[in-house]
Amino acid sequence: MEKYHKTDIAPVENENERDENYQADNPQINPTRTRENYNIIRRQRSYTQFINDKIAALDLPTKVRKDAVLMCSFVVGSDREFFRRLSTNKQQQFFVDCTRFFAERYGEDNIISAVVHMDETTPHLHLNLVPIAGGRLSAKTLFGRKELQSLQTDFHAAVGKKWNLQRGREGSQAKHLSTAEFKAKKIVEQANGEADRRLRITQLDAKEILVEAQSQADRKLQMAQSQADELVAEAQSQADNAKAQAQEYLDGVIHSVENEKAKPIPKRRRQAEEEITLLRTENEALRQSKSIADRDRKDLFEQLQKAERAGKGKEQAFKMVNDMLSAYPEEFDVLLSKSRAKKSGTSPFKSHGFDRDGK
Repeated sequence: MEKYHKTDIAPVENENERDENYQADNPQINPTRTRENYNIIRRQRSYTQFINDKIAALDLPTKVRKDAVLMCSFVVGSDREFFRRLSTNKQQQFFVDCTRFFAERYGEDNIISAVVHMDETTPHLHLNLVPIAGGRLSAKTLFGRKELQSLQTDFHAAVGKKWNLQRGREGSQAKHLSTAEFKAKKIVEQANGEADRRLRITQLDAKEILVEAQSQADRKLQMAQSQADELVAEAQSQADNAKAQAQEYLDGVIHSVENEKAKPIPKRRRQAEEEITLLRTENEALRQSKSIADRDRKDLFEQLQKAERAGKGKEQAFKMVNDMLSAYPEEFDVLLSKSRAKKSGTSPFKSHGFDRDGK
């Protein structure tokens, strides 16, 4: 319960009776849902005008003090899970029951407004009334400590039990929060809830990513294992084929040898002598052929060695002549002329003596 003085009433009215153009400083308010708010009790006058009319009707002997409490406000609601279980019609009936309780206890004509907010975290009722008791304005009389405890007990008996709500612990020394403190607490709870929700989502995303990564790793491992198995199987198949071919060849050789061994030895002496003579002839022919081939290879090797030595000798002679020609070109020309003269029968030198006539 919250108590308000004269200067507080207009701001409370603006907050309670807000429309889509209301400039909210409360982050819990969702302006797109403000049109869903509704009134259970709504007067045709402003909160201040309604209060002034009620006070004027009291015909008080003295003027109301400037610091007098002119309005008392209650916020009635429950947790999100409670409203989640109720349909829209059931939610409205719950708030009608709450409003009826206050109207019967404090007088319906003293209630300024009863408005339900649907645009915040959870639905809740703002009920405002003029604290009139015994024909005079007295919030202290109506809402003392004992009266507030009785109010909670009676509200639970009339409304809470019907809607399966639990009453707060009686005699509790816990401090009751003001409306502002209550909203601040709700904001913190909402922020913590949102942080927890995002953390759970992040954890789920991380878990999904890990599962997907593990699944991909398993698939790649299976593919690699399958490919390795195929390669091993192919290699084994090739090895088996090679082994089978080698075994087939060996079996053929063994079979041929066995066939030869199985041939019967000639019983007639003449036939045996003919086969022995034939084998000796073939053996001698092979031996002669090998001997000739060996000599041919030896002769060929010697000829190659001679050719190689001759080639080396020519190269050395050519190099020697070339060196002489480079070192002694004039002497080489003289020797060359002598060699040519010798072959032709003429002297390579000019005559410096007398000719036949003695000249």
